[in-house]
Amino acid sequence: MQLRDTRLAGLTEVSKYFPSEQLLSALNDSKVGVVICDRRMQYKALNETVAEIHDVPVEAHMGHRFHQIIGGLAEKVVPLWESVFATGQPLTNLQVTGYLPKRSQMGHWVENLFPLRDDRGKVTQVGCFVIEITQHRFAGVTRDGSGESLTRSAQATVLEHGQVAPLSPREQEVVRLVAEGRSNKEIASHLTISVRTVETYRARLMLKLNVNSVAQLVHYAVRNRMITI
Repeated sequence: MQLRDTRLAGLTEVSKYFPSEQLLSALNDSKVGVVICDRRMQYKALNETVAEIHDVPVEAHMGHRFHQIIGGLAEKVVPLWESVFATGQPLTNLQVTGYLPKRSQMGHWVENLFPLRDDRGKVTQVGCFVIEITQHRFAGVTRDGSGESLTRSAQATVLEHGQVAPLSPREQEVVRLVAEGRSNKEIASHLTISVRTVETYRARLMLKLNVNSVAQLVHYAVRNRMITI
């Protein structure tokens, strides 16, 4: 009963953002995973699909933080969730790759993150639709929270043979400025965008380039002759 209540609670929260009964029914029966967390990155609700992906029962997630369930993969996904909390903007069609503690092979997932607001309009939780995929590239054009259209080549995080997907001109500019040691405020001023948009770019770039630190981002910039030292 507790497991079913948790599952229904998750779908109820999602319904605030997508109130279609048909969509909720489809999510309940499909292999689309649904996750909801709070600002502490604690699981508040999820469905059976996510539990199967993690190989951890639904009830074992509740009250635990991401790193306690998905291990090192949390270093990749937490910045993305934090970006949605900070900007209040969704992030769409993000391809995440990595290893889960209970799985020996690398996993590939497409995630769509969206804010969940309280009655005062404050983002108190973030939800995610996740689909596990097998191929390394996918088609289509999407639009992220910064308002920039992503081309088909720019969507894929990891291509065949471990190659990194090409960056858009604006993404290259953000990488260069970050690598030069500019703060988010300085980058926002230089590009005439908001600090929150810069935060979104940085989170997306960390995922897209498969890096976990600014030092690795600098290494990428040097290796690709975006900056010189």
